Amino acid sequence: MKHAINAKTLEQSALAAHALFIKSRDSRLDWLVDRHFVVEHLVPTLLCRLQAHLPMRACELVELWAEHLGLSETLLEAWRSKLEPIFSEYLHLLASELQAQAQNPHLVLRMLSRAG
Repeated sequence: MKHAINAKTLEQSALAAHALFIKSRDSRLDWLVDRHFVVEHLVPTLLCRLQAHLPMRACELVELWAEHLGLSETLLEAWRSKLEPIFSEYLHLLASELQAQAQNPHLVLRMLSRAG
């Protein structure tokens, strides 16, 4: 089964989801899911995971974000319960953006809509 998602498509969708996320939330959350994180960290990781048919869960996205910032495990655990719902929302927006562009939208939805 051919995967229609390439790095450019994924990046465009991730940035579109970023814009929707910021618009639907308080613009002060731009620091949380910022463009640098999306382009430099999320897109390459997510592309590898999609190609390997491995789902991306919100808890894993939180860990990727924390690693990107160099947060300590203690600080990450203190904030995890607040961050997971936010990153889950972002993943749902990204899944919606990708569904419109993928040859197999059901696969994309399965890969990205697993929260937690």
